Amino acid sequence: MVVFLKKVRVKTIFTAFDPVVVEPLELCCLKSVLNNIGVESYIIDDLFNLNPPQNIVPDAIVLTGYNVAENQILIDAKSYRQKFPHAKIIAGGVHIQVNPDDFHSDFVDYVCHTPSMAAFSELIKSIKHGTETRIDGIDFRKGVASGSAWHKSPQKALKERENVIPDRSLFRSLSHKLHYMEKRNVALIKGSTGCPYGCSYCCCKLLNGGNYIPADYEAMTDEMEKISADYFWIVDDVLFSSRADALQFIEIINEKRLKVKIIGYLRADFILKHGDLLPLLRAAGLVEAIVGFEATTNHELDDYEKNTNALDYPKVISLLKKNNIDLTALFMVRPDYKIKDFTNLYKFIKKTGIEVYTVSMLTPLKGTTLYESMKDELLTDDPRKFDFLHPVLKTSLPKWMYILIFYGIQLRLVKSDRVRKYLTGK
Repeated sequence: MVVFLKKVRVKTIFTAFDPVVVEPLELCCLKSVLNNIGVESYIIDDLFNLNPPQNIVPDAIVLTGYNVAENQILIDAKSYRQKFPHAKIIAGGVHIQVNPDDFHSDFVDYVCHTPSMAAFSELIKSIKHGTETRIDGIDFRKGVASGSAWHKSPQKALKERENVIPDRSLFRSLSHKLHYMEKRNVALIKGSTGCPYGCSYCCCKLLNGGNYIPADYEAMTDEMEKISADYFWIVDDVLFSSRADALQFIEIINEKRLKVKIIGYLRADFILKHGDLLPLLRAAGLVEAIVGFEATTNHELDDYEKNTNALDYPKVISLLKKNNIDLTALFMVRPDYKIKDFTNLYKFIKKTGIEVYTVSMLTPLKGTTLYESMKDELLTDDPRKFDFLHPVLKTSLPKWMYILIFYGIQLRLVKSDRVRKYLTGK
């Protein structure tokens, strides 16, 4: 049996800039599952010019992608159906987990809305043996004819970690191309499932049926020990959700005498409350914190259900600088922003000396409470426009002016030593 594993991508405004290039970790996990059951597989990813192998006919094709790739996934499914009419087409991924019904297409056979790797393994085995098995968390089309009805399966949420170790063969062949800004040879590490917080604009809380499974730091560090990477980007939505988490992580790193450089997501309130741990975390390898500040006013943060205090942000930034921990600050601008709001954001970035940041447009994602409350106000339903770089809601300023100021704020990045280092490769 042969399975194609494809990461479906669409180009955005920053595609040519590519400040972040990383391995398709979810496909590497699926490949590991397939390895364990003796199934041959090939990863296909345009970002790395990984094309379908010639003269090989797949028995199944897995398509996964971000929210912006929703239509392209269905286009690719149709194309593969025409080229390989007997292959089973499987759609899955984070966006699909939250919005499975949008992929009930004549050109798709299975829609995986569970994060369970065990369920995926069971599906592949049933395809291999030609048996029709009903699997919780996986919808399937009941017939092959156009318009065939779909069987919607019950949700399947994980209750505990599955401990699937990604296949790292792709990382080994591409490591020289992988980077987070100026930091090179970056490997991705995933430990937790879901998120313990409930920000209104984010879909992470919705994953795995809202069930959060924390990371196993022992297993995480075991995995890092086996990978020859200069940096490890832990892509859990929060690296630590409590002081106990951080202390356990530090203890494990120290016990193993592990010398690593780590990039991870931290909340501003965690940094403020547990600032005394930052020297220990820096010594344990934390070299960069990605912090979702989102806004510089509390009324915006309240609307986002962020549960942080904007007045604390300068102190948070100062604590990271004091401990020599790089910062990537994340901000969002709302459609009702006026010139003074953009100016205040710019002044905050300048005054606090933030060197690397991203500014995105508030974008309601399907499945979130924000989307449900604002879907009637959307200007478009084109998934490609939901990349956080296009206004999808009516702006208070003239659209052209809003866009001009939005991109103007990004220009300050050229003053960043880190950005220049990335651009020049030095």
